[in-house]
Formats: sequence, C-alpha cells, structure tokens
Amino acid sequence: MSETPEQLARRQIDAQLVAAGWTVQGFKQFNPAASRGIALLEAPLKSGKCDYLLLVDRKAVGVVEAKRTGALLSRVAEQSGHYAENLPEIFQSLAPGRLPFLSVVEELESAVTANLQIATRLRQSILQKAFTGGLTE
Repeated sequence: MSETPEQLARRQIDAQLVAAGWTVQGFKQFNPAASRGIALLEAPLKSGKCDYLLLVDRKAVGVVEAKRTGALLSRVAEQSGHYAENLPEIFQSLAPGRLPFLSVVEELESAVTANLQIATRLRQSILQKAFTGGLTE
C-alpha cells in the first residue's frame, strides 16, 4: 500500500528533525529525559493540535506546521499567538507570548543541507590529504 501525501510528508519531516538533532516523540509517549530537544507529534492544544511542538529542556520554543509542497504560509503571526495561548497546561507557563513559526522546507531543509555540505567538504579535504601524504599521526 502506498503512503498518502501526508504520511510521506510526516516521514520526511521526522527524518529532517532527527538529522537536525531533535528527538521525535508522540505526545502520549512524551519522555522529557530522552534528550534536550524534543519534537512532539500532534501535540494537543486547548483548541486543536499543532503538528510538532518543539521543546528544549522541557520548554516550548517553537512549532513546526507541516504544509503540503507549494502551500502558501499566511497568517503566521496570528497562528504563532494561537499556539502560545493554547498550549497544554504542562507547557503553558513556559511559553513566551509568541512561539516561533518554522517553515519545514525553509528552516529544517536548509540546516540539513548546510550540514551535509560541510560534511562533504570535510570528507574531500581528508581524502585529499590522505592521497597527498598530508595526514600525520
């Protein structure tokens, strides 16, 4: 059975979050000791849900809203305020007046791409030194 566009997007977002150093967890399996940076899937709000609630040291620091490819981001400021005002009780006192609204494509993909480019350059540099005798103990 093939994946729906939403399932495919979620799998890609999860992979990008993990590559950027986040631990992805379902809200019901929330384990704050798992890591410093946790992305909670489908975090319930007082009104609705957010796709990913980002926590650093148990503090709400942002939201990732999954959008289909090509979707326009609109009303970002209003949505950010909505998320901050409707956090679950356990995170409510930790939230500032607004949570950063992160575009998955723009934020996570650029971070992963930059890290991959750095890794590629480092590998090329090491290989060049190895083949020219530049590596020493």
